[in-house]
Amino acid sequence: MTLLIHESVHWKKPLLAAANWLDLLRIRKRNEERSFVRIERELFVGFYAIRKLLDTFKISPSTRTIAFSLIYSPCIKLVDYLNSHRIDELFNLKVIHTESRDLEFLCNQFIHSYVFIPALHEDGRLAGIYITSDRSRQQKLYFVELTQILIAFRAVGSDYPVSQHMQRNEKTSQWEEIEVVKAVGADYG
Repeated sequence: MTLLIHESVHWKKPLLAAANWLDLLRIRKRNEERSFVRIERELFVGFYAIRKLLDTFKISPSTRTIAFSLIYSPCIKLVDYLNSHRIDELFNLKVIHTESRDLEFLCNQFIHSYVFIPALHEDGRLAGIYITSDRSRQQKLYFVELTQILIAFRAVGSDYPVSQHMQRNEKTSQWEEIEVVKAVGADYG
């Protein structure tokens, strides 16, 4: 039996709450471990929810195609389970490249994360996440800035298409969106 998302508000509303929490988060020594655990849980569950929503018609094409500018550094040593936390030894963090990736790719980095290390500003605010998936760990380490994460969560969390027009693709027999009208400024809270 396949479980489908019928009412997307139950998936989208927590994304907005997580984005607000991440944006306001200040990590202090007394709450450091608990905060890091919650960061990982919020991001893993949030990006999983987004990926599930991408499999539905409950997200408009404009949100699906948001481009994220990701920073990455190349891998210089074998990354394995016992050393994956030593990113400064495994990746050349002095060499920085950027690439544009879509929302599904971003989701997969978090869902399949092999390296997951939060980075903080001096004042305890979350700067972003060093991350790489099990598949790309031997090639590159991404740094996903918090602003990119907030864009993803808020874009999906507030995207409620109000009408769709679809047709069946004659070659694949799958439904395709022809036109989607997205509600602007609607309050779904």
